[in-house]
Amino acid sequence: MTATRTLRAAPHAAAGPKGHGGASPGPATASCEPARLVEHIGAAVRAGDDSAIRRLLHQLAGVADTDLLLLLHHRLNEDLHR
Repeated sequence: MTATRTLRAAPHAAAGPKGHGGASPGPATASCEPARLVEHIGAAVRAGDDSAIRRLLHQLAGVADTDLLLLLHHRLNEDLHR
């Protein structure tokens, strides 16, 4: 039997004062839902928060699979075309 991961899209934050994104990504923990972790990474990228990006990617590495990495790619690519 194959397990299916439910991926939910989180609402995107509005542009912040520097135009890099909205609110700072919340504190994602190791128990954070994988799809939500992707959304936190996107928010950290929009905010330009390098230390959060590194921390969140480290957490993602422990749970990442092909589908999750493709979701991350899609989310980051979406932001490039806004």
